[in-house]
Amino acid sequence: MKYRVLITTFFLFTFFISKGQSVISIDSIPPTGLVLQNSWKWHAGDNPEWANPEFDDHDWPEVKPTKDVNAIPQLTQKGIGWFRATLEFSPLVAQKLTTLQISQSVASEIYINGLLARKIGNIDSNPDLVKAVNIFRINSIGLPYSASYPFVQISIRVGYERNSLYNRVGFNKNHCFQATIVETENANATNGYFRQQTYYGWFQVGVFFILTFLHIAFYFLYPSQRANLYFSGTTFFLGAAFFCIPLNLDYFIYLSEYFITELVQTIAYPIAYLFLIRAIYEIYHQKTGVLFWLIVVFGIMVVVSLFTPYSLGSVWAELGTELLMTAEIIRVTVLALRRHQPGARIIIIGMVISMLMFLVFYFDLLMEHYNYEPVFKGSLGGVITYQIAVLCVPLSISLYLAISFSKINKELIQKLEENNTLTQKNLLQEHEKQQLLEAQNETLERQVKERTAQLEQSLEELKLAQNQLVQKEKLASLGELTAGIAHEIQNPLNFVNNFSELSVELIEEAPKPPMGASEDWIPTEIPFGGWGAFLGDLKQNLQKINHHGKRASGIVRGMLEHSRVSSGQKELTDINQLVDEFLRLSFHGLRAKDKEGSTFRFNADFKADLDPNLPRINVIPQDIGRVLLNLMNNAFQAPSPQRGLKVIAKTFFIEANEKAPLGSVGIAISDNGAGIPADVLPKIFQPFFTTKPTGQGTGLGLSLAYDIITKGHEGTIEVESTVGEGTTFTVKLPIT
Repeated sequence: MKYRVLITTFFLFTFFISKGQSVISIDSIPPTGLVLQNSWKWHAGDNPEWANPEFDDHDWPEVKPTKDVNAIPQLTQKGIGWFRATLEFSPLVAQKLTTLQISQSVASEIYINGLLARKIGNIDSNPDLVKAVNIFRINSIGLPYSASYPFVQISIRVGYERNSLYNRVGFNKNHCFQATIVETENANATNGYFRQQTYYGWFQVGVFFILTFLHIAFYFLYPSQRANLYFSGTTFFLGAAFFCIPLNLDYFIYLSEYFITELVQTIAYPIAYLFLIRAIYEIYHQKTGVLFWLIVVFGIMVVVSLFTPYSLGSVWAELGTELLMTAEIIRVTVLALRRHQPGARIIIIGMVISMLMFLVFYFDLLMEHYNYEPVFKGSLGGVITYQIAVLCVPLSISLYLAISFSKINKELIQKLEENNTLTQKNLLQEHEKQQLLEAQNETLERQVKERTAQLEQSLEELKLAQNQLVQKEKLASLGELTAGIAHEIQNPLNFVNNFSELSVELIEEAPKPPMGASEDWIPTEIPFGGWGAFLGDLKQNLQKINHHGKRASGIVRGMLEHSRVSSGQKELTDINQLVDEFLRLSFHGLRAKDKEGSTFRFNADFKADLDPNLPRINVIPQDIGRVLLNLMNNAFQAPSPQRGLKVIAKTFFIEANEKAPLGSVGIAISDNGAGIPADVLPKIFQPFFTTKPTGQGTGLGLSLAYDIITKGHEGTIEVESTVGEGTTFTVKLPIT
């Protein structure tokens, strides 16, 4: 066996030298491990022969597998490819046990000296079936051990996961493949470091979520202290960010899961910082400063840096955000110190310690990035430094808020004790007052009963007076209606009397039969143009008498219908007929009040502008008649000293709307009188309000009209008036 190894070693050494292939010489291995970045051969595509250590790859280009996936030629296009490298160990290193630690954002198969050593993730010739692994998952592979076998050939078949959100979105700041050689005895220390990260990650998550629930409780107990609410937002998002660390190290295996945690962690940090600044502003009653918006900008840069090919950009953005956040908190806290505000010293001490710890921690990161030996990286001291840097600020603010909450509770307890003392004193005083109150209550009850009786009597008298006024208003309307009816009937009766007298005169002027004439006697000479003209005149007179007699009968019948007591039942009614009749009745009723031939006898022009296309609508005709009579009487009584009074009654149709889906019938009664003053206009529909002299009006006409239209018919009544020009009342009745 020993001779076979020697022969194989000799053959490989001879093969590599003859082909002129590049070899990675390893003379020493640092305690933290040696990252294999250079002298890697690369070829896109797939061929099983490329795993053979004897394959000639001298014409393959050299690449750094630690670059981002998109920087590897044709990997994203082909979806699969091979890395090859040859390691040459110095005699000193070859005597030690070595381990190859793999971190990657692809799927891979590791071949050592042509043999498959490890399969990481799911790699397939079909790119859609490739399943890449989480970049934080470290896989360890032991390298062959032989002091006489210094050459190790490594072939790595890698697959690119096209369907991963990580690659679709373009997270371009992590390496494709990183191989690190460590001494086997130090490999356990590396694994221990990641275990420490996991433990401290869970520790931070627990601390932050406990603080979240604690300060949420503080806020609900004392809502006016809003700093607890903002600070609970800080601890919640910090807890969410640190929750991603143990998930990546212990639970999430694949790249798609890593994408979610990386995105959550990247977004959670800036939001937590913004909540922290807002909490500080609330504690010290400060307004939003310029640095706050700079922190917003740097937070956006942190998120954007994930989509850029420069990993260092994320470090600078995070460092800028944290430094600006610390600087703004220190600025506000220093102002608070100058103003001697409580709690400022606690927070400023936390800020200073946090800033120093962050500077040390990021100094180590930069040292490691530029291949210098860090101070704390990989040791317990580095972890503790980061823990102090992260927790110092939240704990100092939490301590201040807890102290503040404790003071508030003490003050409340003190006030509660004072209130209890006062309450006991008040109880004693109340007992004494109770007796006085009982005596006073008896007196008050007796007085209330007496005054209630007086009020009830006054109310009865008021109701009686109101009924009398309403009856007076109805009688006044009935009188005006009666006068109008009398005048309307007088006109046709005059015609009947006149034509009757004419007929009598015609008959008296006709020739008389002589004495002894027979019944068949016919006068030879007939006045008025003969028998035909005589009979025609007589017939015409009788027709006029019949016509005007029927007219008087119709007037009496119609007025009886309108003047009878309302049944309250709605019926189809011709609104045009109502308006025409009551316009004339109102005019003649008022005119009949003045005696014939008096110097100041009432007179006015009136006109009915009626829409012939109006439909008949369901109303209570007697009630609508009373409304029209009141409105028309008011219009005819409007003073118009500058010009003759003129009243116009108009009917019209209103289009459908939300309140009246079938439309409405409108009645507008206008006059050119003196108008109604603006200060009087809002009161005209109030009961008992009148502008007429005492004894000439009850103030119930418009009030009754308003109730009939709005309550009895679900309509509206509106008024428009201009002093010196006239008034218009508009009634709108919905069609149902």
